[in-house]
Amino acid sequence: MALWRISVKRSESVNTVRLEKGMFVDMVTPITMSNPLNCNPGENKPKINSLFVSKYGIDLLKAGLISVTHLQAEKIS
Repeated sequence: MALWRISVKRSESVNTVRLEKGMFVDMVTPITMSNPLNCNPGENKPKINSLFVSKYGIDLLKAGLISVTHLQAEKIS
């Protein structure tokens, strides 16, 4: 298993959703997987979105914000 920290790159308002630099969620993935923002987006985008919805109450998927343009992934372990 690998632990990834998905964080917001910069503060901005996009499609009525306000992102603040420093917002983050931690995501566990299978050890063989690479960056969850780039790998298997059909499966990972909804998972990343549900983490942001549960922590911050914002729907990034509906606003189209789950991408490397707005988010970055850092492997923690």
